[in-house]
Amino acid sequence: MNQRKHTKQLRRQLRWAGLSATVLAAPASFAQDCPKPTLQQCVDADYRASSCGSVHDAYCQGVVESEWKAGWEAAPKRVALLPEELGGGVDTVAYEPHVPKHTRFQGMDQSIMGQVLKGQILYRKGLENLTKEEQAYLSRIRSWEKDGAQVTSCQEFVDEKYLDFSRFERQAGRYGDDSRAFFNGAFGKEGIAHRVLYSRDQEKLAPIWDGQRTAKNAYFRFTPGRYPKGTDGYVFKSEAAQLANNLEARNWVAPSDDWHQKQAEQFSHIADDVLDHYQVEQESFTALLRQRDAVYAEWAQASKVLRSRDHQTVELDKLTAERLYGLDQAIEESLVKAQKDGCLDTQGPTVCDWSPRRYKTMLEAAMAPRREADLQACLFLTGNDFGPESFVRNADKLQVKGLDRKDYTLSSSLLAQYLAIYGAHIHGLNEPTNPSTGAVRHGGEASDSGYAGGDTFGGGYDYVAGWEYVQPGSGLRTKALGAWCDSDVRLYGEFNAYANVFGPTRHEMAHVSGEAGTEGNGVRLKLDARVLGTSLYSHDKHYPLRFTFYEGKPVFDSDAAKASTTFVVVFVPVTVQGGLSAEAGVKMNIGGAVTRNCSEDLLGVDLYGTITPFASVKGFASVGIGVPGLQVGVRGELVIARVNVPLYGDIGLYLSSPSHPTNPNTLFLRASSKLDVELRFLDGSIKLFGELLFLKGETTIVSWSGFGNTWNIYNESKSLPLVRVY
Repeated sequence: MNQRKHTKQLRRQLRWAGLSATVLAAPASFAQDCPKPTLQQCVDADYRASSCGSVHDAYCQGVVESEWKAGWEAAPKRVALLPEELGGGVDTVAYEPHVPKHTRFQGMDQSIMGQVLKGQILYRKGLENLTKEEQAYLSRIRSWEKDGAQVTSCQEFVDEKYLDFSRFERQAGRYGDDSRAFFNGAFGKEGIAHRVLYSRDQEKLAPIWDGQRTAKNAYFRFTPGRYPKGTDGYVFKSEAAQLANNLEARNWVAPSDDWHQKQAEQFSHIADDVLDHYQVEQESFTALLRQRDAVYAEWAQASKVLRSRDHQTVELDKLTAERLYGLDQAIEESLVKAQKDGCLDTQGPTVCDWSPRRYKTMLEAAMAPRREADLQACLFLTGNDFGPESFVRNADKLQVKGLDRKDYTLSSSLLAQYLAIYGAHIHGLNEPTNPSTGAVRHGGEASDSGYAGGDTFGGGYDYVAGWEYVQPGSGLRTKALGAWCDSDVRLYGEFNAYANVFGPTRHEMAHVSGEAGTEGNGVRLKLDARVLGTSLYSHDKHYPLRFTFYEGKPVFDSDAAKASTTFVVVFVPVTVQGGLSAEAGVKMNIGGAVTRNCSEDLLGVDLYGTITPFASVKGFASVGIGVPGLQVGVRGELVIARVNVPLYGDIGLYLSSPSHPTNPNTLFLRASSKLDVELRFLDGSIKLFGELLFLKGETTIVSWSGFGNTWNIYNESKSLPLVRVY
């Protein structure tokens, strides 16, 4: 090789070596302008996407992994049933208890569950960071402590009549939705188990457990249900259905504190999440049984009304049988699954037989109805008026046999005595009377409102329902000026549900309303239902003098959406899943008749039927970042609202003229009316989940057990000739 050619090649090699050295030295010099980031920077998406973030990508990855591992090791642990995003199964996870800070709890004064929720949130927050409404409720409770046995409201009456239980239940709010902590608290030193409970004035309370026997588990409550005569019913053929229809297992045990404690010891080797999981499935099965019973009862009532008016029920029977058939299919499917899970074994214990959640549910079922009955009786008979001029503080004005005291607000025991005696007196009257005023009732109304949740998630409701009799030219307490044949009667009800989702702004989720009454020479019916601002059903029609109609097929609409997508952000896979479903409708069974005879100045009206608006909205969402074994994400599920508002009515109202030969100016009434509100709100959670090799953990960002109940707004039944209106 000649020297010239060799020199040229050497020059080219040196040039490439210099360029390589410059390129390799660039990151080192560039890194001098990008100091090592903090943990906060490493978890900031904008920083990680920047040029400095690229330089320190490996460093940040190590910092985040180390911090995650340290947090996992330092956090408390529990054995949990993992969601599908984490592979399912049972594993040890780290968790962080959530204490709510921004909450909304207000209203809900007309029900026991409302009082419980407002009391428990105070202790869930450790009596700190309370809103104005919460501070006011805490002050109210403390005022009950200060006034001793004196009773100043119906809410205080129920609280103090069940004082030992009320205190425990309120303070149990600190356990949140931890059923095991609730159970341990109940059986602890300051709990309610294995002890006699007392009222404020030291009266012994009836035992929590009444000795009634209950099923081994919820699946043994099953018995094949009836169908309308002449229709083909579903035939249960599975072995599971035969095993579940077991009379002995249906009456397995009479619950007691000893029984619950032994069950807790027997199942102590099984994770609470697993036990509670099977309890939740049983609650869904029980809801199916209740739904079937409600459908059959609705048919029985509607068919009885139709047959009493010589109408055929063939179409009603057919539609009801179709609904019952579908429910029975779902019931059998649940039973088959329960058999696979081993829940139908009567030879030994199964995972479906007990859980901390079942204890809490059974405790609520034992104590809530008796307290709700006391609250409603007090509200009805006193109007929640405990003022100086009220009857409850001046019972001598009533001149009722047995009420020999003047003031019955001196203790909860005395007030309970007053309610029992005065309630029997009101029930025995031959005319509808407002107990709190003593005036003849020309109408009745019940209403309430409430809101619960926080600035991120929350839900609430308001309702009003009642009846009224209106005569032209008269007020409720003044003498009539118009003709009897122009008088009217009206039944009405309205319910609204609200929620705030991912923000503090409150939105209407559902609205249902119904009104039926006489108008002119006929009956007017109004119905309205909407969900998320979308009108689903609207009805406003006037029916002639005598018209019977039936709409057995529910007006129904539903919508559902589900989406899932995976995309890559800076080489990191991100999977997003989410969905929303909503349904609503109205089921109706209505009939009406009006008789007007102005020549004789006589009015008669009959209105009967059932109106059941219903609506539900629920949603879910999850976001996962990373790959299996190294993944973090956020997951949320929410039952926004589920509402049923059944309104039952059968009323006959007849008003005689002043010239009537035997009963002038007399109101005759046959009425049976009932309005319920059935709802469930905002069960859900939002959690941060993650995986680091064999380590799995989750941190609760927001976790709450929603609330729900069935409220009987009113239930009245009368059939009697009334005394003269004037």
